[in-house]
Amino acid sequence: MGFLLNSLAAVASLLTVNLPQRISPPAFESPIEAVSYVMFDVDFTSFMREKYTLKRAYPYLDWTTDGCSAPVVGNEGRSFNFTNACTRHDFGYRNTKRLGQFNESIRLRIDEQFHRDLEASCAKQIRTRKVRCLMWAETFFVAVRTTGG
Repeated sequence: MGFLLNSLAAVASLLTVNLPQRISPPAFESPIEAVSYVMFDVDFTSFMREKYTLKRAYPYLDWTTDGCSAPVVGNEGRSFNFTNACTRHDFGYRNTKRLGQFNESIRLRIDEQFHRDLEASCAKQIRTRKVRCLMWAETFFVAVRTTGG
């Protein structure tokens, strides 16, 4: 009987855990609004968790990516994994260019979002790795701002 009560208590405690909030992507009149929503309104954690839901909601957008395009370093290292940040950055550049919206102002806005996404990628690292991760994040951001892309 004790085992059964312990099992029920364990299951009941799981029912009180807050599960991550799922997003319901809204419908938009134009692709430009959808791009802005994915780039700037969806927080980074939701973007990582929900990118396939977003792809299904907005199949007319360009979701292709080549990762981080960082020669030698790549998308990830011992202290960082920037794959999702690079995916969203590619999404922003490719879609704003395709829709004729790309200019220096939007480029800066996308790059600044990329910087925040890079830093968010480092957030759950342990202290020593987090410091290295944040240094890599700064390096990636500076490289993107310098090279344009």
